[in-house]
Amino acid sequence: MLRAFNRPVLVAGNQFPRRRLGRRARQSFTIYPAGSDAIRARVSADFIVGLRLVVDEQMENGITREVGLEIARRMVAGGQIDFLNVIRGHIDTDAALTDVIPVQGMISSPHLDFAGEVRAATRFPVFHAARIADVASARHAISSGKLDMVGMTRAHIADPLIVQKLSEGREHDIRPCVGATYCLDRIYLSGEALCIHNPASGREATMPHQISRQSGQPQKIVIVGAGPAGLEAARVCAERGHRVILFEATPKPGGQVLLMTRSPRRREMIGIIDWRVAQCDRAGVELRCNTYAEADDILGESPDIVIIASGGLPDTELLDSGNELAVSAHAIISGDIAPAADVLLYDDGADHPGLQAAEIIAASGVKLEYVSPEHQIAPDLGGTNLTPYMRHLLPLDVRFTLCRRARHARRDGAKIRVTLGSDYGDFQSERLVDQIVVEHGTLPLDEVYFALKQLSSNLGEVDYDALIEGRPQRIERNADGKFKLFRIGDAVASRNMHAAIYDALRLCKDL
Repeated sequence: MLRAFNRPVLVAGNQFPRRRLGRRARQSFTIYPAGSDAIRARVSADFIVGLRLVVDEQMENGITREVGLEIARRMVAGGQIDFLNVIRGHIDTDAALTDVIPVQGMISSPHLDFAGEVRAATRFPVFHAARIADVASARHAISSGKLDMVGMTRAHIADPLIVQKLSEGREHDIRPCVGATYCLDRIYLSGEALCIHNPASGREATMPHQISRQSGQPQKIVIVGAGPAGLEAARVCAERGHRVILFEATPKPGGQVLLMTRSPRRREMIGIIDWRVAQCDRAGVELRCNTYAEADDILGESPDIVIIASGGLPDTELLDSGNELAVSAHAIISGDIAPAADVLLYDDGADHPGLQAAEIIAASGVKLEYVSPEHQIAPDLGGTNLTPYMRHLLPLDVRFTLCRRARHARRDGAKIRVTLGSDYGDFQSERLVDQIVVEHGTLPLDEVYFALKQLSSNLGEVDYDALIEGRPQRIERNADGKFKLFRIGDAVASRNMHAAIYDALRLCKDL
């Protein structure tokens, strides 16, 4: 046990030997011998003590299932602990960590049956967590006798109100965990545990998990675009008590998420859309699909507020010359363009789309070289999300070339000659390929925003101080304007899904 600033913390094993602590740390912590006997000696008899135990490391020369079960039996026989917290696997590499904590497209609850075996062998209460992502799976784990307590870490990051909603009979309102594991990867990349589609998690001091109804006069709000940002804006505005009309140009809502889900491994992402569509339906949002909303369509609704969430179009203007020869990663993912026989994929986006396109190209059986100006593959992804891509691409003999920037492309007979440079020195090389595919984010699809800008009372301006401080938008620039105008998500600039949904929440929660 560690006693830090008079607050007890229990640890299994002496993980912080005194010699590894700095002088200030040694002054702040009192180190006691660890182990179940020592821990029990320091706490009262009614204090619950659990042991987190790797029962099977699933690695060469590691703790085997048989050895792990014997350790568990002996720890239980000691009589000093109240439950076992069972782990299976090892976490010394990204790939190994991903098997312990699977991401979307991988098997759900992969170690649940094994945890049940530990419970049966020890006849002792067992706690376990590893992608038990929904209430139905948790119920099964308990009712089948495999577990006594279920851990749902990522599910509670997606919706910290799971227990409250269950107790109120609102299981249908639970925001689903889609296994994107943006949370875990963000911890390693930036120290923040953020959910890909719940921007309030980790920001509770400024962002609400429950939307409060506004006390003034309800307003008529028109939103253009039913992707993640537009749907979130519609959901929040409707829960605030406003009347919401949501225009969507395509036959169904979803935006770029519909592209993501074309890959079987990422189909769970549709939960982000389905949950919002259901929430909007219950809140009375009027969703109009197959409607390409232009300025006159919007003005015809006599809105009080207009929010443009129309997204963006692929940006292929990144080469010094030859951009007209480039095919966007979006076109490959959507199936609009098929991979050619010999493909160079240039990924300047550093996130999912480039690798998703690479998966599709490689799976088609053609030759693929993945080129990036970065010093690592897709640095905006963490290790758990990179692992499935590598497991798919490496057996297909994809060539990976890093620290190279595509500069030029030109026709060379029936081929395309691509010139590669580098940010790390003045040298270049060439590739002769059948197709160049590029991922460079998106450019805003913002024509309707600019068509309405001069007609709005705020001239489309956002008071960013008010936005950050959580105050309503009060800017008035045009006395003749009849409505306020805002834009969010990729309609402003290329960004990821989390940022687009965060845009919508922090704007609309105060409207």
